[in-house]
Amino acid sequence: MSVIAAKRTESRYEVIIFSEKVYDLLIDLISRNFGIKDVDDFVRVQYAHGQIASEDFPYYRVLLRRRKENIEQQASLLTCNLRAAYYLYPTSMHEYENRRDLQNRAIINCEMLLKELQKVADKFQVDINLFKESIKAINREIELIKGWRQRDNKFKSHFTKA
Repeated sequence: MSVIAAKRTESRYEVIIFSEKVYDLLIDLISRNFGIKDVDDFVRVQYAHGQIASEDFPYYRVLLRRRKENIEQQASLLTCNLRAAYYLYPTSMHEYENRRDLQNRAIINCEMLLKELQKVADKFQVDINLFKESIKAINREIELIKGWRQRDNKFKSHFTKA
């Protein structure tokens, strides 16, 4: 027997599953170079318009590579922190606090991802609308994590009574 789609509740794994979707979405964005067709052309145009002082091609290539690495690392840490938090089922206040710390770190990873995307958009003058889907997904992940944290408050009340 199936449940009507509108009456289905979210899976307990939804936070982790969605974090993997966010990871895949960001890797796809990275593989497309954030919508930058050619870094060298970007540098030439910026130099021609007087917006940068010199045609420093290696600097911009390295900068783009670092942004890609940072985004990949933060997206990976996001999933790792969520998995660790999920598999840490609290049986004491200490374990509850550890789980909460991991959830908080995952939110920090999401915020760092948003910041890295903003840096790419600012430095390479990329249209922020190209990142709209990624930003929306990251914000959704933050909402899912916060909802999970809120549901976990029952553990805290249980441990404080004991």
